[in-house]
Amino acid sequence: MTKAKRSVCVVFVFMLLSRLIAFGQVSIDSLLSELNKTTNRADKIALFLSLSTESESPEESLTYAKSALELLQHTDEELLKGRVDQSMGRSYANLQMPDSASFHILRSIDIFETVGNAKLKAKSLHYLAFCMEQTYQLDSAKACYQLAIELSDSIHDKSSAALYHLYIGNLLNINGDNVSALRHLQSAHAYYNQPEKLDSAWVSFNSLAIVYDEMGLYPEALAHYLKAYDIIDKKDDKGAKLILANNLGTIYHELSKTQQSKDYFAKGMEMARAANLKQDEAMILNNLSIVLMEEGDTLSAAKLVRQAHAIHLEEESNCDLAYSYEGLGEIKAWQNEFDSAKYYYNKALEWANTCEMTGCQTSIYRNMGRLALKERKYDKGVTFLQKSLSLGKQSSYLSEMKETTKELYNHYRSVNDYKNALKYQEQYNELKDSLFNAQSTEKIARMTAEYDFRREMESLEYKKMAEEMRLNEELREEQSFQNSILVVLVLTTLLAASLGRSYYLLQNHNKKLTALNEEKNTLMGVVAHDLRSPLNNIKGLISLVKMEKASLTPEQSHYFHLVDDTMERMRDMIDRVLDVSVVEDMKVNLNLKKVDLGQTMNFVASNFELLASKKTIVIHSNIDIEKHFIFADYNYLLQVIENLLSNALKFSESGKNIFLSVVQEEGNETMIVRDEGPGISEEDQPRLFTKFQKLSAKPTDNEQSTGLGLSIVKKFVDAMEAEISCESEVGVGTSFIVRFKSAVEEEMV
Repeated sequence: MTKAKRSVCVVFVFMLLSRLIAFGQVSIDSLLSELNKTTNRADKIALFLSLSTESESPEESLTYAKSALELLQHTDEELLKGRVDQSMGRSYANLQMPDSASFHILRSIDIFETVGNAKLKAKSLHYLAFCMEQTYQLDSAKACYQLAIELSDSIHDKSSAALYHLYIGNLLNINGDNVSALRHLQSAHAYYNQPEKLDSAWVSFNSLAIVYDEMGLYPEALAHYLKAYDIIDKKDDKGAKLILANNLGTIYHELSKTQQSKDYFAKGMEMARAANLKQDEAMILNNLSIVLMEEGDTLSAAKLVRQAHAIHLEEESNCDLAYSYEGLGEIKAWQNEFDSAKYYYNKALEWANTCEMTGCQTSIYRNMGRLALKERKYDKGVTFLQKSLSLGKQSSYLSEMKETTKELYNHYRSVNDYKNALKYQEQYNELKDSLFNAQSTEKIARMTAEYDFRREMESLEYKKMAEEMRLNEELREEQSFQNSILVVLVLTTLLAASLGRSYYLLQNHNKKLTALNEEKNTLMGVVAHDLRSPLNNIKGLISLVKMEKASLTPEQSHYFHLVDDTMERMRDMIDRVLDVSVVEDMKVNLNLKKVDLGQTMNFVASNFELLASKKTIVIHSNIDIEKHFIFADYNYLLQVIENLLSNALKFSESGKNIFLSVVQEEGNETMIVRDEGPGISEEDQPRLFTKFQKLSAKPTDNEQSTGLGLSIVKKFVDAMEAEISCESEVGVGTSFIVRFKSAVEEEMV
């Protein structure tokens, strides 16, 4: 998929943080008042310079700097001349006029060098580096930032050094040097993450989170994003909130928490449009299109990408064009318009190369490789994929490497090159496990739950304060009625005591529940993680056997393919069970698509034929295909059918029958799995879908039963907005009935 853009907003941060190292932090009004009273020329110049620094409007800032320049014609003070040139340069840089900015900044650097002022020289070098970024002279920009840091360190100016560390860290991140970026950003964060500077610390939290995010360190990234959001949520800083809303939307998308991702993107979109921030709107449109594309809503995704692209062209956001061109290329590739797709990918790569955006290059090369393979240009496709993998390794982009190794594995498997297929399958599994291992998944789940709980408690505290204020107001209004006051006071005291005790009990109860839940999560995580390793070994052995195709009969080859596919589904099932088990809110992440229920049931039945034959049980499944369409998550639907059919086999005696059928009703497709087992007693039926419940009926061939199968079935069925019920008669058999809403053609438009 196209790479999502995480928001640093360099221009926004440049204007914000440049003021942190200003000479004075006096209000505009007081400066103007003082200017009107001053007649001294040097004092007026100093005031105009302060006004230029303090002004939030780049145009006004330049006007004040020009006023200072006019007065400067009548003075010979070199230091003042340098400061005026510096102010002019900074104002032009904010207006993204790098040529004019560089002229004045270079002149200021010469002056500060002559008078020996290291602090002001470092500041001008910082502004010069920013200009060089605007003209894509990135190596020169890095050199200027590094020199500014060295000068600041030489005079022990920690505030300025932290700012320059922040800037070079963000630049190195964009260029793909995340190891060096992390070192600089951690130096900046050590300064900003102090109680007296916490209002500005969200910037370093956000920048660190971006690097952790791109390196696949998701728990660390999410923790830093949430901390940054906590800081800016207490202030009315809409620009900062917009940045964090986009970045939280991006990481929740990477964690497959689609609804939370969409919620944050919606918040960011609302703020961008309210403030008429076109470039931010385009960024979020592009990121949201990636989510919709993965959900299969390609029409909506294409619409959003085109809107984002139009804004980038209008705003001349050249580097950002890499993202929208890549998105357009992916849409065209999906529509099999290969020439158009190649054109857009090449345009995307041009801008990614110009702006040295390594992460974007990694994603574009993968999409170009996928397109070439689709055209059966195998050598070219593999070359592009290898280029993507090399860039990913260079920058420690683990998530990008995971996607690329998956493409290489699928390609080599399709051309029967099992040696290379096994190689990239192992790499893919290692990357997947390192990104989403049990420990990190549990940590993310606990972090999200604790954050949500804390926000809820803050909301309750606010409501409690509001209630107290309301009660106090009523008390003031009733002061003339002493008896009433006494009654209200008594009631209020009792209420407070009751609330306090309730709150204490609630906290105690929550602590116990949290401890139990963490213990359960750890157990589930360890089991799921330990199961992955033997499954990977089995898959590897199967791949080796399949390489010796000449020694296999057609029937043996068929069974090996079935086992291989089953192993892959078992890995997916483990991931999904782990996801359902550790996520505190127990929300299932759905990928709803139009599915043929009959075809899916027949497919599952064929996979169970061998197991059924061992117990001489016959599975009857003569369901018409291409007639029973529903909206469902295909993987969850497979697990529902497999669990129900597995139970039917497990509890049926040898020689019995199992019947699979689909009945079309009004607006529904009803799936029925009927067996001739012992039946379920009336006492057991209320406990059917409860976790870890073992009923009175026992498996007929000493099969194992955890009591989890039907609870998982119920969870998935509910998530897909279907209904499940059971009809059973002791000694006769049991029918499990699942009703899905039909997928009519109008719903697909």
